[in-house]
Amino acid sequence: MKPTKLSAIVSYAVASSLIGVFLAEFLVRSGSPIPVSPATLVAVLPFISISLVVVAWPIFKYRSAVRARLEQVKKDPAAATNSPAPKRVDPFYAVRVALLAKSTAIAGAFFSGWHAGVLIALLSSPAPTASLLWRAILAVVGSIAMVVCGLVVERACKVPPDAKLESGDADGAAA
Repeated sequence: MKPTKLSAIVSYAVASSLIGVFLAEFLVRSGSPIPVSPATLVAVLPFISISLVVVAWPIFKYRSAVRARLEQVKKDPAAATNSPAPKRVDPFYAVRVALLAKSTAIAGAFFSGWHAGVLIALLSSPAPTASLLWRAILAVVGSIAMVVCGLVVERACKVPPDAKLESGDADGAAA
């Protein structure tokens, strides 16, 4: 699985914001109200971000334990044989968390673009309601939190490069 590119996230957000602006303008011209998301969705977006971080917590703990052990080995090479290695995270669990993080980041990009487009439509309307503005602003913030948490967790699930491949060893390269 390739890591999610920031350019893809931005392009998804821009495309969905354009759709949000144009659809909101179309609906207003046809006599319908601006389609602002309900308060339940605004509350669920940060909850998804927090849930993703909670699910990825064992991976964060493992990575910090590995870093601490490497620092300990650098200071005292004999400590490598004395201290036990940190317990590894199940690789299938890590892949599932990485896929969930990737999908959360992409969905957050679509949500942030949509809500930004609706916010632009609200700001351009002649009499925006304060409650609708705040709901749209909180939805944009919550969906940006989804994108950030998704990208951070996805990067945390990434396997570090092999030392042989980093040094340019021909024996470690795949054919």
